Amino acid sequence: MLPHQPHFIGQPEGVQVFWGYALFVDVPGNFVKKPMSACTGREIMTEILGHLRLEKNAARILDTCTCIPRMMPFITSQFLPRSVGDHPQIVPEGSKNLAFVGQYCELPEVVVFTVDYSTRSAQTAVYSLLGLKRKAPSVIKGQFNPRVLQEAFLALHEIGV
Repeated sequence: MLPHQPHFIGQPEGVQVFWGYALFVDVPGNFVKKPMSACTGREIMTEILGHLRLEKNAARILDTCTCIPRMMPFITSQFLPRSVGDHPQIVPEGSKNLAFVGQYCELPEVVVFTVDYSTRSAQTAVYSLLGLKRKAPSVIKGQFNPRVLQEAFLALHEIGV
């Protein structure tokens, strides 16, 4: 399944777009034995199709799709291993008029690279700097939801897939 389409304004009908990332661009792929940074768009799609177990349909898909590789070296920097304290607190201790918002501030229990992270950090900054007795809404911990766990289990064990 692809995200809601059209992804871009003016996207032609019948064209579907998705955006993907290779986190380890210098490591050879599992299906194309080259690092992603050295792959053509067709080779990247071949790697993706292998991971999606679509090898039987690969020729047809590869003949009808376009993959445009782009190197964006900092786009996945949020996902690099780090320790608590590597990022500044949203409102540093003693600050009266300075706050850090967005993807590079310390915000426990929230996944980076989401609108939720940026919104939650901004809410926290505003509430704190204005002295409001409010907090950003609680983080939904879906990893503890029995239905989410069941779906993950079934997917991992290829049951009903």
